[in-house]
Amino acid sequence: MSSDNVMKFAEIAVLLREIVDRCPSLDGATITLIPQKAMYPLYKGYHINIKANITKESMSSLRKIVEGHDLVMQIKVDSVIVYETRS
Repeated sequence: MSSDNVMKFAEIAVLLREIVDRCPSLDGATITLIPQKAMYPLYKGYHINIKANITKESMSSLRKIVEGHDLVMQIKVDSVIVYETRS
């Protein structure tokens, strides 16, 4: 695997552990890893799709975690997608 700036499995594991620890109201959420190339063929790495009823408190905690890892969130009606931006 190249050293491109992509979210790798080890980073995803750390991120998910942090989300589970700091956002207890997400218990029961469906979390899916989506290869970025499914949406953007030239990209490597993954998007994390969190499908849940997200409370204001969880959203605030999630936002802090995501920003702390220098990632971005796309907020949808019933889910949040976490991913790296491409410069």
